[in-house]
Amino acid sequence: MSDPIANRTLELACTVGAADDAIEAIEDGADVNYQGGAPLFLAIMNRNRGMIHLLLDHGAVADSFIAKKKLALVNDRDDLIEELIACAPHNPRDVKPDQIAEIDSGIRSEGVGYLVAEIDWDKATRFRDSLDAIGAGGSHRCVAELLQWVRSENGADRDALGNFLVSNENTITEYRERYLSTGEDLIALANDYVTEADSEQGE
Repeated sequence: MSDPIANRTLELACTVGAADDAIEAIEDGADVNYQGGAPLFLAIMNRNRGMIHLLLDHGAVADSFIAKKKLALVNDRDDLIEELIACAPHNPRDVKPDQIAEIDSGIRSEGVGYLVAEIDWDKATRFRDSLDAIGAGGSHRCVAELLQWVRSENGADRDALGNFLVSNENTITEYRERYLSTGEDLIALANDYVTEADSEQGE
């Protein structure tokens, strides 16, 4: 039987992203699958990959959060975490026009390799999710497919990434041309999205 106080502590830790407190709660008898997986649900909602890793390491069951069809395509822990993160609804506060402009500029000047070589994975996936949120369908599909391809072919090996990008230069160039051909004004879309979200919160 799990400890009720430790369970509440674990939920709070997963809400605020306090890994040390989560570990302490688990050591004190918290059940990582408490209330149908509430701790994992909270970590997913906060898109906290580190916390998701921690909970999975301690026996959290993720099957109920992912459709069986998608679960069958999961090859490893990284795939599982990406699928779990994809379940989280987008937080309007995560859309940052300045950050979108910075990454868009990097892709336009250096190519789509910039997205995986020059910024960390979390920032790249937040960019992907932001494109979806603001309605940049063409750009989102291109970036989502690029990230999926790089992850499935290269995994998490950052050291080998440079060689991977060089050896797949033609495909990388095709992705860049596809990204540029969408003609979407990401900055305008992001600003419109933020303005609309702010006005809805003000009502």
